[in-house]
Amino acid sequence: MAAAPKVERAGPLRVTTASEAVRTFRLETGWPGAEGVVPLSFPVVWMKSPEIAEPIRAAAEEVGLPLHEAQSFDYIERLELDRSYDLMLEMRRETNPPRLVAKADIHATDGSLVGHVVSTLRLIDPTSVPAPEDLV
Repeated sequence: MAAAPKVERAGPLRVTTASEAVRTFRLETGWPGAEGVVPLSFPVVWMKSPEIAEPIRAAAEEVGLPLHEAQSFDYIERLELDRSYDLMLEMRRETNPPRLVAKADIHATDGSLVGHVVSTLRLIDPTSVPAPEDLV
């Protein structure tokens, strides 16, 4: 019988939809203007937080190259501009195939659930990838 995947939890992590960060994200991701609603994909910005980024880096060092495999956003309410939210994070390692699955529940500061975000990274063994000179 296979061992259960290792699960790490963190939270609540305070995150925000600061207008300047949203404006920059909208411009960088090709939205028609800098001003407007918070894009549904904005929570990827929060992945820069050390509490979220560090387990991803550690998994990559341990196994290999992280390759974005899938991402989903499921909202109960729209994210509002210039608001704080609490993120409850669960990271699970899978072994066959090697993956890191990060699931985040987004809560308003009153505790109500706003939405869920799931990101799946496939962990590729770097020795299985051809060297650049082998591709020529």
